[in-house]
Amino acid sequence: MSIFKKCTFYRDAERLAIGTGLGYCDLLGQAICEGDIQFCQNSEELRKELLRQKEKELGKNREEGDQKEKPTNYRILVVEDEEPLRNIVVAFLSRQGHECITAINGVEALSKIHMNKVDVVITDIVMPQMDGITLTKELLSLYPKLPIMVMTGFSKEYPAESAIRAGARDFIGKPFSYEEFSARFNKIMNDHKGEEGLITLFLTDELTALSNRRRFFVLAEQYLKVAIRGKKRSLLLYLDMDGLKRINDRCGHIKGDQALIALANILKKTFRDSDIVARIGGDEFAVLLEPADENNEILITRLYENIRDYNVGVSQEYKLSVSLGTVYFDPEHPISINELLSNADALMYAQKRRKGESRLGLT
Repeated sequence: MSIFKKCTFYRDAERLAIGTGLGYCDLLGQAICEGDIQFCQNSEELRKELLRQKEKELGKNREEGDQKEKPTNYRILVVEDEEPLRNIVVAFLSRQGHECITAINGVEALSKIHMNKVDVVITDIVMPQMDGITLTKELLSLYPKLPIMVMTGFSKEYPAESAIRAGARDFIGKPFSYEEFSARFNKIMNDHKGEEGLITLFLTDELTALSNRRRFFVLAEQYLKVAIRGKKRSLLLYLDMDGLKRINDRCGHIKGDQALIALANILKKTFRDSDIVARIGGDEFAVLLEPADENNEILITRLYENIRDYNVGVSQEYKLSVSLGTVYFDPEHPISINELLSNADALMYAQKRRKGESRLGLT
């Protein structure tokens, strides 16, 4: 048990205008030194106790720092036609906790990236069927923000500038050391995370934390390109919250905001992480489902069920309700995202009119 009843760091001596001010102590019930080692009758014991306390504080800070600095695990597409090197890169990245998907050329890489969401691509340049420079351009036409790292043993024929001009984040020549590879990889991912943080602030709806209108259009354009390439239909849902004006008028705008947040949470709960869920207007939301073969009508049923469950489980002065318009994007007869939204918007308002909301003053 410590002999100190009290010890607080970095407090200057109260009674004397000199000293180091390392802390306050009360030795044996007598306030002798006011935390100043130079004026303590048992200065050596005070010094030891302060050091013990400081070491304990530093240890706690290190533990908290370690928890904050836990590395992020990524899903990485490794594109390399030489099996030995491909295995080396995958083994190294796997030891760092990352998940790797592999391809032996650009054609296979494009096929796999359509079926798997990846965070970063590491690709060789010289490969059969499709080289790494062409692959980089193709990938960035579909996923403009995707970080790509290019590696090659032909640095004279394919200098770093050619990879950077194609849009790659970095370039590494073969052979390379683990240290260089790790440093370059970590740098592009740290830079990417910083950019993503700024983009998130710029493209996120402040109230609901959904994507905002700007982000919806950026992502939707990418989705439609993927749908055309994969020849898969994609479903767009256009939703309008019923009666938001009445909620604001009768219950106040805070309740109106709470209703919008509740609906946003229901949308996030209903749809997949891979779907685009956005608030594109005051009480208007859009959901673009990822191109897939599965029956998306099940998700619409689930949406209505989740709204019903919310209304049953929460006691409010109002009930959540939405009007909905749905339109499929046909890759055989493509139209723009603006046209798609316009068509879905018309169907949504037709449903709203059928519900008689204009007559009831709920629009």
